[in-house]
Amino acid sequence: MKTKKIKYEAEYNFNLIGISSLEDDYRLSWKLSKIFKAEFIKQEDVKIRDNRYSEFQVFVSYLCKPANSSLKLRLIVNKTNIGYIVDELKNIDYFLQVYDNQNQDYLNKIISEIKTINSVFAVFNLDLSKIKSKEKLLF
Repeated sequence: MKTKKIKYEAEYNFNLIGISSLEDDYRLSWKLSKIFKAEFIKQEDVKIRDNRYSEFQVFVSYLCKPANSSLKLRLIVNKTNIGYIVDELKNIDYFLQVYDNQNQDYLNKIISEIKTINSVFAVFNLDLSKIKSKEKLLF
């Protein structure tokens, strides 16, 4: 009997921003809420099974949906006590997923606004095509 292989390519309908900051997640989400004038609400923890570890990796996340906008933002902590959500980007403490069909100029505006936070050391516009473990960002 012939076997058929099914190729599945996940659709990444978001842009990804990396944030380096020593700020606690709840404090960073509060500061981002002030910038976007909308509340970041803590979501249920994201649990990811990685075969390298005996237990689930648990990541904290926050969601923001500003009123009168199609914009949706998700703040995700990159590090847990047993690893990273994206192993190849250990220098990044948080990811901000930007769900919107805005252009690059709008994304650059978001990045420049995040850079105004005193406790943020660096902000990166990340290319999803270059991230190996990007599937872990789909949930």
